[in-house]
Amino acid sequence: MASLRNRSTTDLVVLAIVGIVGVILILGAVGIMLIELIHPASDTDPIVEAESEIVAVLVGALVGFIGGRAAGRSERGDGSE
Repeated sequence: MASLRNRSTTDLVVLAIVGIVGVILILGAVGIMLIELIHPASDTDPIVEAESEIVAVLVGALVGFIGGRAAGRSERGDGSE
């Protein structure tokens, strides 16, 4: 965790969102596999759709955040963060 102290806010936000997306994908996939193994007749489509929507929102937030930071840098005219 000591290496996180030297990172910029942008890096930390990006890492947090990527971590959340990764955890959602892993837990969702494991959950769907368990449901399919325990109750093969059950419909998992709503779970897959919900997981897809959550990931899409988080990826959209990530793209918006990075785009906003890039636009702010280009308006200032410097290449710094």
